[in-house]
This record gives sequence, C-alpha cells and structure tokens, in this order.
Amino acid sequence: MPALLPPPGRRVAILAVDVVSPFELSVACEVFAIDRTEQGIPAWDAAVCGGTDGVIRTSAGFTLHTPHGLEWVETADVIVVPSWPARSARPPEPMLAALRRAADRGAWLIGFCSGSFVLGHTGLLDGRRASTHWLYADEFRAAFPAVQVDSDVIYVADGPVMTSAGTAAAIDMS
Repeated sequence: MPALLPPPGRRVAILAVDVVSPFELSVACEVFAIDRTEQGIPAWDAAVCGGTDGVIRTSAGFTLHTPHGLEWVETADVIVVPSWPARSARPPEPMLAALRRAADRGAWLIGFCSGSFVLGHTGLLDGRRASTHWLYADEFRAAFPAVQVDSDVIYVADGPVMTSAGTAAAIDMS
C-alpha cells in the first residue's frame, strides 16, 4: 500500500448528524478542536457541523447548536463522521455528495464506529478495507458487499479513508 500523504491542510469538519452519539462526538472534538500549540502540536482549524438549522440532538437527550453546516465540509481537509444512529437509513444526498467532493479534492474521510456506515453509503469504501463496531459488522457486510470488512482490527486506514471499530478504537486511530 502506498504511503499515506498528509491531508492538504488543517481544516477539520466534525459532522454531527441528528441524534449524534456524544461520546464519539467528544472524541473528535478532543482530538481536533482543542488547542495544544503550547505542547508543540500544530493547531487544527476545527468546527462541529450540523444540519441546516444548526440544532443537533444527541442520543443522550440533550441538544447542541452550531452555526456551521455542510458548507464547512466543502472546504475541510479532514472530515470526521463520529456516528450514524440509523445504520439502515441512507444519509441525505447533500451530505453524501459533499463527502464525495471532499474525497475528490484529496480530503481525509474518517468514520468512527457507526459513522463508517455514512462512508459506506458514499460508495467511497467500495473495494477498500474498512472496519466498524463488531456488533454492526454483519449488518455492514450485508449493506456494503463491495467493502472488505475487517472486524478483527480496531481501525483501518485505506488511503485517505479511515474507519474505526468503536469509540475506544476511534481514540487510537485519531
């Protein structure tokens, strides 16, 4: 496999879909949105992105508000999809199209746990290795037969498309 090139820049879109898992969302925020320049780590320009009205419900029963929508995804160098609550449902086409355009321009796409289902729906995982939570592996295989699901690893980086088995694995992958 060729060496993974770094993303084209440091702008990160954390795509928080409706009924997002706060644990997965917080992993992405912890890794990409906290300024660690005092420790010599270059800063990421990160934002949580949501739907059109900016209100995001969480699976824990509280809501979040963000002024950022898919327009942030259009210019991001790294896009993280922390979770996808309706694994059998197809994400909205504008979201999938934005992710495909991001891949076409060289952005990294990262799916944590059930977020890998969103990447599967884009078609960008076809012919690639991918991971998701072991609990969802059979469902993922059935939904995306062109993807080589590896449920024995904690994460897979197949070029600029990365997927993790679960939330703890997302921490390791990040």
